[in-house]
Amino acid sequence: SSRVVDLCVIPEMHVDLDKLLAYVEELMATKGNAVIVITDGCTDSLRNAGKGPGDNEDVGIWMRDEILAHFKEIKKPLTIKYIDPTYMIRAVPANAQDSIYCSLLAQH
Repeated sequence: SSRVVDLCVIPEMHVDLDKLLAYVEELMATKGNAVIVITDGCTDSLRNAGKGPGDNEDVGIWMRDEILAHFKEIKKPLTIKYIDPTYMIRAVPANAQDSIYCSLLAQH
């Protein structure tokens, strides 16, 4: 991995799920891979757009399932490696080892 994010979904932006799925489809057709980052705060943006996870549903898992369903619908194979960093982040100040650890996560 080059440590570059292809798509970053943040709460401050309007999220159009159809455009997002089309962009992911384009990335897979041109690059063959994509790194997508989505924050927990995006749940409301997705609901306001008419689609979105349920009240107690994790937005990352919901987005993964939406992307997989889209690719199944268009009959294109897709494998997603979903990483939830919630359990990997320490509640202490970052140090040099954290930089190395983040690099390893990005590469694998």
